[in-house]
Amino acid sequence: MIITIIVDIIIKMKIVLASPYPFTEEPGGVKDFILGLKKALQKKNCEVKIIAPGSTDALKKGLIDFVLGMDFKIVTDQTGFRASLSRKTTADKILREVKPDIIVIHEPFVPSVGHTLISSLTRIKDEKRPVVVGQFHANREDLNWPLKTVEFVFRHLVRRPTLNGKKILGLSSGFVSTINNNLDGRIAVSQATKNFWQKKFPGDYKVIYNGIDTDELIPNGVKIDNWVNPTSPRLCGTRVILFAGRHDPRKGIGDLIMAIKILAQEGNSNIRLKIAGKGEITGFLQGMVRKLNLQKYIHFVGILPRRELVKAYKAADLVVVPSTGGEGFNRIIIEARSCGTMVVCTDIGGQNEAIGKDLSSFMAKRKNPHDLARQILAVLNLPEAKKQEIMRRGRLEVKALFGWDKIASEHRNYYKKMIKDKLRE
Repeated sequence: MIITIIVDIIIKMKIVLASPYPFTEEPGGVKDFILGLKKALQKKNCEVKIIAPGSTDALKKGLIDFVLGMDFKIVTDQTGFRASLSRKTTADKILREVKPDIIVIHEPFVPSVGHTLISSLTRIKDEKRPVVVGQFHANREDLNWPLKTVEFVFRHLVRRPTLNGKKILGLSSGFVSTINNNLDGRIAVSQATKNFWQKKFPGDYKVIYNGIDTDELIPNGVKIDNWVNPTSPRLCGTRVILFAGRHDPRKGIGDLIMAIKILAQEGNSNIRLKIAGKGEITGFLQGMVRKLNLQKYIHFVGILPRRELVKAYKAADLVVVPSTGGEGFNRIIIEARSCGTMVVCTDIGGQNEAIGKDLSSFMAKRKNPHDLARQILAVLNLPEAKKQEIMRRGRLEVKALFGWDKIASEHRNYYKKMIKDKLRE
């Protein structure tokens, strides 16, 4: 009872959200999540600061509050992402200024913001140390040998020299153990993500799904003009399919292109695919479209600013999410559903928790363009009344389960619980 009163006295909880990735112009699920969570928590009387690596551009634009480290790019077999190198002295300065109650480290095992912050915290006396929560987004069905090698190195070999009173020169705790042993709480963005990380690092993971702004993502409103205006071939029955996201192999865009080829060969000449976003394989995908002579059916529209992306969801007859794996929780699915748009996705962990009951029967087998084409056509050919009912129910479900107000409340309640648990120790 006394502990509950003490925690409730912290009316304006001070929260730090730490990102391992820079806040660039490129699409980024973790970045968008952190920005949305900050805004939602501030509405719940929390003081929130964002720490991220990179240049000062994001700082000048007001996207982040502190820069910690310089970033660099890491490319794997399935995706490319950015990590960082950071200094403990900078972390010390930030923590002394903010004096947070909670530090939430997103993707804590990505080098090196999480490790730097925790290394700084280990020097703080227990009674003054903030609660540290790791938030896990990534999910991998399997690891290839290069990634397994990287994991082994960081688990067992990556340590830094340290001086102490007993030895002239020793080694600090390993990179992974320093992080894993100092997390007070763990949040996973889906059950699939929880299952993946529990196998790696057993512990108590709280599942809290990604949130979206359901007031922004509404069925009615402005759509992209040149997709629906009177001069568009859409008047002749053209149906628009949208892909939106980063262009890397695990997103399955090549499978979607092949699915469009199959549909075109079957006589579905009224289908147009709009591919939004960019990435390291954009050039390859554009070459693939030219080689298959699909320029009539497939158009690359680049990175869409947020407002244009929302218009694109509404302008599309169908959003397709053909990922082959590695999805923690795909927000594109619930964003499209919130806009009242039909969705076809592949049946993989992290997506089957977002698609909803009505559309689950239309999930396609991963890495299977023929099945993807079949499911796309099945959804497009549903009776209009059936589609309208599915979209109506989908909008209601997304608003109830994934709206930022609900998700932020779950985060805040979890943070309060972690503070109470720490006070009991």
